[in-house]
Amino acid sequence: MKAASHHNSVAALTGIHRGSTIWIAGSDPSLSEYPDSFLSDKLGISLHLSHKKFPEATYRYSSEYDRSEHLIAIDPIYREKPLIAAMPMYGKTCRETKELLSDFREVYFHRMVSYPPTGVRGEVDPSFTLWKVARTLAGKAKVWGGHGTCLHTAIYMAVLMGAGEINLIGCGHGMYKPETEHFAAVESEHHEMRPGYRSFSDPVEHVPLIEQTLALADACRAHGIRFEWYRTFTAAMDDKIVIDPEWLAEQKVRSERKFGLARTLYWAFAKRPLNRVINLF
Repeated sequence: MKAASHHNSVAALTGIHRGSTIWIAGSDPSLSEYPDSFLSDKLGISLHLSHKKFPEATYRYSSEYDRSEHLIAIDPIYREKPLIAAMPMYGKTCRETKELLSDFREVYFHRMVSYPPTGVRGEVDPSFTLWKVARTLAGKAKVWGGHGTCLHTAIYMAVLMGAGEINLIGCGHGMYKPETEHFAAVESEHHEMRPGYRSFSDPVEHVPLIEQTLALADACRAHGIRFEWYRTFTAAMDDKIVIDPEWLAEQKVRSERKFGLARTLYWAFAKRPLNRVINLF
């Protein structure tokens, strides 16, 4: 199926918001504390279900078919605002992804891989992240990805747009109210769509998420992009996430998993080498 004329590459967004402050909104429980109008006067990207909190955000982001399918069904405005989307979305073909978004007014597609650069969960590489941010700033990157969260790819998209400052809200990676997955308006919807999914506060889930977000924050700052990661809303916006290194080290030990010989050999001789080549682009 040929993409409609309103389907574009994210390359079209290169430098479009040079020097601007870009807010990225996840959907963790802290989002319930924010005023609905919080992004009204800001340049923002809403991730998946945070569209319900901030339907007027400048952009929305999707790499997950079930989230977009759900939002299409409940909110006509979802089609009308610019969408940045993975091509293809998780578990779907390019054809299925294009068909789902065929009547959207404006879509910007990017290629995506999971767990860069090796394709293995938890193998976060700060030096690779620094290099990938530099490639993105230079307009030379073609493939992006993240360690289990759309947030990481969205950060790269903000870098691509030329952000001078990137601010994260609602992105606590299971650290804010661990007993709850999402902000109040979508908590039940999340569980209905994904019953039995591992909690975001499980170390297996949140350790690589936290480590890659920290790596991206450091890489952005190294390239002169201010980076702030907020825990929750306050009038002064002074409640920021601070990671205790000892706590993270303990969580990392708890996140370690053991695998059989066949998978270990597959990772060593196939997945890691192939992903390293793919991520050069």
